Amino acid sequence: MQIFRQIDWQDNKQSQMVLGILQSVDDKCRKGFQKVVYEQYHDMIGSLCQIILDTDWSVLGTDELKECRSLCSEIVECVLQSLREEKYIKKEIFFLPYKASMWDSLESVWKAAVEDKEHCEAYVVPIPYYDIDSDGSLGEMHCEADLFPEYVPVLDWHDFQLDRLKEIHPDAIFIHNPYDDANTVTTVAEQYYSRNLNVVTENLYYIPYYATTGGMAESQAMLPAYENADAIFVQAERLIGFFDESVRHKIFPLGSPKFDSVIHLCQNPPALPEGWAEKMKGKAVYFYNTSLGGMLADTEAFMQKMAYVFNTFVGRKDACILWRPHPLLQSTLKSVHPEAFPTYEKMRDLFIKSNLGIYDDSPSMETAIACSDVYIGDLGTSVTSLFGVAGKPIFALDNQIHELPGTNDWRGKAVNGIAHYTGDWLITWNNCLLYSPNHDYNYEFYCRLHDDQDGNYYSTVWTKDDKIYVCPSNIQNILVLQDHKIVKTIPLREEKNQGGLFAGSCMIGDKIFLRPLRYPSIVCLDTRDDTVSYIEGLKGIISMKQDDDWLMGGWCLLNDKLYISAINSAKQIIITPETASVEIRDIAPNHKIGFNVLFSDGDYIWMYAAQGQEIWKWNPNNGSIKKYCGFPEGFTCYHPGMHYECDIQPLGSTAYNEKYLYIVPNWGNQFLKLNKSTGEITKWDAPFEASPQTDNGYLYTWGIGGFIWESFECNSKDLKFVYWPTRKLYHVNLDEDIWEEVPITFDDESKFNMEIGYDRMSAWFLYGCMENAFNSLKDLLDDNIHGKQFDREQQLSAYSSIAANNDGTAGEKIYDFVMERMMANKEMS
Repeated sequence: MQIFRQIDWQDNKQSQMVLGILQSVDDKCRKGFQKVVYEQYHDMIGSLCQIILDTDWSVLGTDELKECRSLCSEIVECVLQSLREEKYIKKEIFFLPYKASMWDSLESVWKAAVEDKEHCEAYVVPIPYYDIDSDGSLGEMHCEADLFPEYVPVLDWHDFQLDRLKEIHPDAIFIHNPYDDANTVTTVAEQYYSRNLNVVTENLYYIPYYATTGGMAESQAMLPAYENADAIFVQAERLIGFFDESVRHKIFPLGSPKFDSVIHLCQNPPALPEGWAEKMKGKAVYFYNTSLGGMLADTEAFMQKMAYVFNTFVGRKDACILWRPHPLLQSTLKSVHPEAFPTYEKMRDLFIKSNLGIYDDSPSMETAIACSDVYIGDLGTSVTSLFGVAGKPIFALDNQIHELPGTNDWRGKAVNGIAHYTGDWLITWNNCLLYSPNHDYNYEFYCRLHDDQDGNYYSTVWTKDDKIYVCPSNIQNILVLQDHKIVKTIPLREEKNQGGLFAGSCMIGDKIFLRPLRYPSIVCLDTRDDTVSYIEGLKGIISMKQDDDWLMGGWCLLNDKLYISAINSAKQIIITPETASVEIRDIAPNHKIGFNVLFSDGDYIWMYAAQGQEIWKWNPNNGSIKKYCGFPEGFTCYHPGMHYECDIQPLGSTAYNEKYLYIVPNWGNQFLKLNKSTGEITKWDAPFEASPQTDNGYLYTWGIGGFIWESFECNSKDLKFVYWPTRKLYHVNLDEDIWEEVPITFDDESKFNMEIGYDRMSAWFLYGCMENAFNSLKDLLDDNIHGKQFDREQQLSAYSSIAANNDGTAGEKIYDFVMERMMANKEMS
């Protein structure tokens, strides 16, 4: 109340300012209090205003002015103190959604606010958003106010622009858009960016527009709204670690309103939209979800998958497909891949015109979920978690599969990776370890490495005395095996990440080193006592994310030292295994490109540039470097997933003899041969296509192939070569150009263990079935699933762990939290 003690009442502007303040207090009373309570305060404030207006302040002396200031201050303080203690004051909460289809992420909180009529006034203002054109400029503006449910009384955003919100100064604002100007597909109007909203409200709250089965994309770790929000509400405690450390203190795991909506509608099915009942009658309803992630991962395969799915449903009398594209699919496709949009548009229109099923582009997907029997579609989407808590079967489609499986296509899942340099061990897609006891690639089941049926948790195997060490790729432990069972699990320091932690391992003497990809440290296991240590400080040096791909530097062994290349410079990390001491040597300062392949040859290390067309030969003893350029005409690189031309990761696995390097491309389009004497690089006519393209999606791979060496040594006359597009193995004599196929066979138990059916798949897919050579989409429609059959109770139990308050009360809990916090802040003030 210092302002009333300092005001110059003889200054008309200052006195008008005071009257404005009092009018605001009066407005707050009128909006927030019951009528009888408001009238009491209205009379007090009105009397004070009248005194100020009626008094001739110019005739008052100094002492009289001082006395009047004090009296006004005391009266206002009395009113405000009463307001602080008033139980009936209402809070004003604004909900600012932009997509009607994402309203479910806020709705149950809004409902809780509306039901609390005594303490809250809740307002819903759908705000405008823009498409972003391919050139980055703002495109068409949209406002979806007319798409919200009829029971939601929406207000016109024109009446609640930023200046108006500043006048109102709401007690709280809820948003579900975290991006501000960090989205390349759509953007809300700039005045509603979080950085602007947080200055016009007491509390800005963010609730994610998505739900998840337990993990979170790295792209969501730090977004503009996180810094500006006063609190972030997530569905489960396990998600907190996926956020940037700087904002974790403001994250509260109280559940997701999205689950509230689905649970409520499945328990109380809504009326079906016009025409749906007739198409569904007597049929099982399959909810087909086409997601943004699936489209962006491989647009060409995504389109082919849509055609395959539609064709599978043609003529079925027992199945109805309900197709619901992601709400932003069309705008994203236009923005990111405009060349593919006509194909999509043609398929969409044909689906609708031919009356193949139900096309659902309504704002709310909860109705579609409630009336569907089975989910089919992409796995990396929040919709699967909603079906999970609803207890309805989830059948995850593989966008690379566009035809029914052939007799031997199951081998694509069996030959998932030769897990040891000698090929004695093999780890299948469903975490089974196979062993070739006669060292002849005839495999038999050894043991199961994990109860989860997917996830590619482990990658490499090493033997030491009578122990077998199984090293991870997507899990944070090392297994020790003896006599066909796990005898010890060695935990690693836990890091919050969804996968892609390690990219192989190597064993040097008594120590095993794990090659980190997303994991922040090199892990060293001493097999003498199974202790684990970490080599720190290399995060962002030996691996990094470029666009949507993770790249990493190569490594090799020379003179009992481990050499690892940086991925974005010429720095070389040199590790002495016994002591785990580290030396970093920059062999070409100011060089901005690293090397994704290293291998030793005598006293030299050959190094392949991770970007561009360059090969280096480095002598660590004297520091000399010889560079080889001049790749054959027509050599270029193609991204194996997105299929665009690039210059990244051109070269891969290599074998050599005294005269030549024999180079298998990584993303390059030619096999190469380098003459060591002349330095000439020519095309090598290897007996394979220089492409990861496969005959069908069951054998899908990102790699062309690679040589299998004995440890780090290369014997050009006795090599094995794996060609990934066919999953075939060859015995190779490079000196005589001999390539002989080596049969890979499996015992019956190994194959049987891969026929999974419905089960817990991984930490990111808690329960469901996956489309593959063992269970096709046709098998699903024919009710002919191989392996375990669907168990609703098992699914509900599995998904009970993904969210707090998953009984449909998350919105209530969030609202209660918000009100308690605001009341606590009021008391402190």
